[in-house]
Amino acid sequence: MRKTNILRAVGVLSSTTLLSRITGYLRDAVIASFIGTSFYADAFFVAFRIPNMFRRLLGEGALTPAIVPVVSDLKDKDKSIKEQEIKSIISAGFFVLLFITVLGIVLSPLFVKVIAYGFTKKNELYEITVYLNRLMFPYLFFVCMVAIFMGILNAHNHFFAPSFSPVLLNISMALGLLLFSKFFSLPVLALAYGVLIGGFLQILLQLPYLRKLDIRPSIGLNLYTESTKTIALMLIPSFFGLAITQINVLVDTLVASFLKEGTVSYLYYADRILEIPIGVIVVSFATAILPMIAETAKKSENDLLRRQFNKVFTLCLIFVLPIMILFISFGKPLLSTLFQRRAFDNISLQETYYALLGYSLGLPFFSFNRVITPLFYAYKKVKDPVRAGFFAMITNISFDIILMPWGQFGLALATSLSAVVNSYMLSFYFKKNHFPLEVMGHSGTYIKILSSSILAGIPFFYLQQFFPYNGSFYLKLFYLTIGVSFFFMTYLIFVIIFKVEGIKEALWKIKEKLLR
Repeated sequence: MRKTNILRAVGVLSSTTLLSRITGYLRDAVIASFIGTSFYADAFFVAFRIPNMFRRLLGEGALTPAIVPVVSDLKDKDKSIKEQEIKSIISAGFFVLLFITVLGIVLSPLFVKVIAYGFTKKNELYEITVYLNRLMFPYLFFVCMVAIFMGILNAHNHFFAPSFSPVLLNISMALGLLLFSKFFSLPVLALAYGVLIGGFLQILLQLPYLRKLDIRPSIGLNLYTESTKTIALMLIPSFFGLAITQINVLVDTLVASFLKEGTVSYLYYADRILEIPIGVIVVSFATAILPMIAETAKKSENDLLRRQFNKVFTLCLIFVLPIMILFISFGKPLLSTLFQRRAFDNISLQETYYALLGYSLGLPFFSFNRVITPLFYAYKKVKDPVRAGFFAMITNISFDIILMPWGQFGLALATSLSAVVNSYMLSFYFKKNHFPLEVMGHSGTYIKILSSSILAGIPFFYLQQFFPYNGSFYLKLFYLTIGVSFFFMTYLIFVIIFKVEGIKEALWKIKEKLLR
């Protein structure tokens, strides 16, 4: 792909990702307003999590990366061969996903028992969760077909339609509640139908762009071809790594189902807040570092790669550590501004804040894990992150059980502790198979960044009690904006006082590599 095409692709992806984040927040704000952290919110989040777990195993995390190289190779083939192979890919996906969807609808009671066994002790909650899961399970079919189309489009350097499609889901879910909840006995049913409509709209969006490439999706019975065989073989190792993550989600939900009403919802809303810095900042650094270190790894320039990694990770912490302290010291005003209205009351706010506290403590380690993982791909050692993930999974399960009496804070803290173990194991495997990264050699800089963050955050532990929690959205947004701005200005002053070095050089290096 030429430089201009790369820049255009980055522009499209960043723009649609930002739009997806904005509409995702609006969706969550509407959900919080209508169902808050209630009995029905727990039922919906568990019911929706089940097809989403399968989506992460079968969808864009596995199918799309496997399809892209296969379809890319087909571009040089004869047109008739290309059409037959692409048709076989779409057809195989169609029938496999249809079978899984039907099976999932039939086995919904079993899935709910496995992922949220505690709900079986509350008969009404269990029944509504099963009903919602059956209603929304076809979403898996829609979104995984989108993942197949996404692989085909990306292989032809088209990125807009696949990356924009989550926006349609977010809008559909929000409008389902806003416009149609009054027509249902339970508002949560309007939300569930919004999921289905959103999934269907995601498929429709891809079709015109496929036709522009002279690809007309159709179903045939020739399912076993060279392309489908290659894709199947590539999917197998992906499943193991993705399965570890989903087992963590499953265990967290299972333990939460035994706790008080609302626990599943508290964890959901807190996780959505945590995804803001991870999705916007950390993933950007992880994406930026891959081409940089891949080039260096080819030349076996270990010292240079070590310096590159530590500069990027330090720059990442310059953003992440103050955000961690901001979440801890000013998390309640943030949650109140984003979610507190109608069904999301003061109790929901306080309980969600406890979950955010537990997650926030792991933010530096979540960041480290995201940034170091590209190094393994650069050296084609993709099994090592899976091994590290296994130890993290065992840690998460163990601490989920140990910290269960601490409620949602304990479960969130268990996730953070598992991230710590994952960081250690990733460092261990990289040092064992390659060379030490000497991350702790920069501990002085990390301490300066953390100290600056803490000093900037101290006033907010006191000031948050004066926040207008029961005020209008615009009043709260005004106070939040002033508070966050003051926090980062104070943080910047302390960073300058402590003479945190290397910031300008690292920023220039990232910009230089992205624009090459």
